[in-house]
Amino acid sequence: GSESIVMAVKAYRDFAHKTKPHITEPEILIPATAHAAFEKAAHYFGLKTVHIPVTGRYEVDVEKMRAAISVNTILLVGSAPNYPQGVMDPIEALGELAIEADIPLHVDACLGGFIIPFIEKLGYDIAPFDFRVKGVTSISADVHKYGYAAKGASVLLFRDESLRRSQYFAY
Repeated sequence: GSESIVMAVKAYRDFAHKTKPHITEPEILIPATAHAAFEKAAHYFGLKTVHIPVTGRYEVDVEKMRAAISVNTILLVGSAPNYPQGVMDPIEALGELAIEADIPLHVDACLGGFIIPFIEKLGYDIAPFDFRVKGVTSISADVHKYGYAAKGASVLLFRDESLRRSQYFAY
């Protein structure tokens, strides 16, 4: 799971280098409840993390995220659900913010990516968290949790190829 998050952050760092070369101190905005892999990735790739407080319901506070956006922000993050409490961040509102601010939005669905669609299919009212939400540019999902794959297996999905190209490393 950590690998898909680390690779997403690497892709956005490299994408920002190409598309926003004026940013010299890139930062990512993450909920206080975000998985530790975002901190690990930021450390590896020389990025600053800005921790966004959560509401009393343990959802990221979208207005506080809006207020935290700066000229250095290269990525917004939301969780579906978050790791500590299992609460869904308001991905639709984050998607609107991402579009408004012209900043990519990564959804950490490592925990829920292979179970939320089935909960929805059973008829439960689950807010969309995936590419149905405009503004979502990538999603990480662990197949080793509910996908019945080997431990550590995870996938990283991108909305479009230009972002995916930034993930690659060649030697």
